[in-house]
Amino acid sequence: MNQNSVKTIGIKDESRKNSYLVSVNKVDGLKGILNMHFDEWSNFDSWESISVQQWIFSRALEVYRGLKIDIRCDCCEYNDLTPNDYESIKKEKCYGKKSAYMIEKVLDEIVLAKARRESDGTYSA
Repeated sequence: MNQNSVKTIGIKDESRKNSYLVSVNKVDGLKGILNMHFDEWSNFDSWESISVQQWIFSRALEVYRGLKIDIRCDCCEYNDLTPNDYESIKKEKCYGKKSAYMIEKVLDEIVLAKARRESDGTYSA
């Protein structure tokens, strides 16, 4: 996996030529979840919308499999998020950055689960 696998871009930004472009506008319910308090939207397992969970999980799997993803938000003209620049995510308003954070978070869980399976054949630590 490449650390530049997930990139957030604004309305006026160009998508990378070798990446899959997704838009937060096309995911019904995503903005509603991301508008909640950080403790609520950052807890992926508590989301009530299975379809939004599936969307995030599918993007994380695509990144896990080597695909690069550009997430277009509609709230920023330009976006300069650097990979893993999530220190201020609690204060963030950008739907694209929040989506990227959640994709990376789920991706980390996928990687951890794989490592656990390979080490002892189970998911337990």
